[in-house]
Parts: sequence; structure tokens; C-alpha cells
Amino acid sequence: MISIRKRGKVYQYRFETARVNGKRKYISKSGFKTKNAAFIAG
Repeated sequence: MISIRKRGKVYQYRFETARVNGKRKYISKSGFKTKNAAFIAG
């Protein structure tokens, strides 16, 4: 599941890819002007 959060004036998406040795691994990207743009990219 994707999560969207606001970081300063821009939005960031982040989602969990896999668990390795019990630790969670994430892929994230920031710099989107709108919440919808971050959701579509994610």
C-alpha cells in the first residue's frame, strides 16, 4: 500500500517492497507539487 505525506511544501510517496531479514524495505520519491501527482506517480 502506498502512503502519501507532505514534507514542507512538497509531497512524497512511499511504499513497502519486501521484508529482508525481518526489516522493512521502502521505495520513496519526493518533490511533487500536489497530493494527486504523488499518488499517480506511486
